[in-house]
Amino acid sequence: MTRLVLVHGRDNQGLDADVLDRTWTTVLDAGLSAAGSGRVLHDDDTAFVFYGDTLAGLVAGDADPPPVTVHALAELPDAELAFVAAVAEEVLRGAGARVPARPEGAGAGGGADVGAWLNLLLAALDRYVPGLSGAVVVLLARDVWAYLHDDAVRATIDDAVAAAIPTDGPAVVVAHSLGSVVAYSVLREHPDAARWDVALLLTLGSPLAIRAIRDVLAARAALRVPAPVRRWVAVRDRRDALALHGLGPDAFPLDPATPAIEDLVVANAAPGHHAAAVLLADGSPAGYLALPEVAGAVAAALDG
Repeated sequence: MTRLVLVHGRDNQGLDADVLDRTWTTVLDAGLSAAGSGRVLHDDDTAFVFYGDTLAGLVAGDADPPPVTVHALAELPDAELAFVAAVAEEVLRGAGARVPARPEGAGAGGGADVGAWLNLLLAALDRYVPGLSGAVVVLLARDVWAYLHDDAVRATIDDAVAAAIPTDGPAVVVAHSLGSVVAYSVLREHPDAARWDVALLLTLGSPLAIRAIRDVLAARAALRVPAPVRRWVAVRDRRDALALHGLGPDAFPLDPATPAIEDLVVANAAPGHHAAAVLLADGSPAGYLALPEVAGAVAAALDG
């Protein structure tokens, strides 16, 4: 039996893992129905990997990180500050918004001048990019930084994801936002990867092609479709500010170039066009997983 492994994105700390799991499966069930699939998900079909509280605790020391403030940003290590600024700048450019002029002295090495520039970037995000806030970009970038640069953080999360992937049969891995960075890293680099057979890797709203993130991954190993993965479909809405580039060869060049990543462009009706699975105020499902073309890809891989 093919097992479905679900890996959430960021900003889920403090939530009830069971409720989040039910929301994802409820919305995906709606998508499967819309796709004409007779499949209904059951608990023994899926593994929902919830790492939100773990990541928040490892990064901030508790499960309730403080709000992002100018004071807190100024205290970031220089390299992390520069990384956050690079992510914010690229999101702005990708959205076609005006990028504030970089203050003199705000180089790649971080420091107070980069902190001042970052605040300008965050203000521009709040003003010019619909459905996205500067605070969300900061939190995403800081979580990605911690995951990519802190060995203890990465090992804890990677081992939890790896434990959910079966070694006695195929898997379908669905990963959203930051979860796509985690899933890609695990499938490409984990010691158990040779034991896995992933019929489908489905990434939703992935920030993997943001240059600051991509370059860190490329420095560790050549960008490629992970060896256990038979097919990789990257799903995005062109209005999703964290996935504007897609994962095509220009933004995410693979070595070797084949197998290629399939780009699936959709219309995500969730607020902000980035969510994987939400229930709207009227109870209707929305998000990437509610879409029949997305759920249909999951159904085909599970039935295959």
